[in-house]
Amino acid sequence: MQVNDYASRFWELLECEHQRARAYCLRLVGNTDDGDDVYQDAIMKAYRGFAALRDTAVFRPWLYRIINNTYRDRFASPWWRRVLAGVYDLESAAGGEDPSHQYDARRRVAYALDALSAEERILVTLAELEGWKISELAGLLTTNEAVVKMRLSRARGKMRERLLKLGRKRGVTLMNGEIEQLCCATKPEKD
Repeated sequence: MQVNDYASRFWELLECEHQRARAYCLRLVGNTDDGDDVYQDAIMKAYRGFAALRDTAVFRPWLYRIINNTYRDRFASPWWRRVLAGVYDLESAAGGEDPSHQYDARRRVAYALDALSAEERILVTLAELEGWKISELAGLLTTNEAVVKMRLSRARGKMRERLLKLGRKRGVTLMNGEIEQLCCATKPEKD
């Protein structure tokens, strides 16, 4: 294939995944500016490496691996965790309750996601917010489904514990059903 054929095939395959992949980056990072930066960096890396992709049938997991690696490279450093923690401290110090339950729920879920490692955050975001099946996640991570289920369970446990600690700190008791509702509040709308 010539260079133009590779380029047009890449953009054709990306077009099918563009909206979902960009939304995934925004959810993974937690804000539009940084999410767009991760997405753009990942697309540039994918474009440069597309010629080496032998089977275009695996384009989706290949693209998400690149996105995940770009996210890890950019945001998994200790510096980023400290900055993110400072943002949550500023939000809680601002005082007053937000009138929007959904906005408050999203903040709490973002706070819970911060307890996760980059790997766990990727897994939870793909499973819970993007709706990937366990089998798809196993293929992406090149492991078996039991390992994916175990990792998801541990990550959810970390999130649950962080939310419970936050509730105790604020003098509020969150029940497991309420924690699950917080996760549902962050899921995307169906088309």
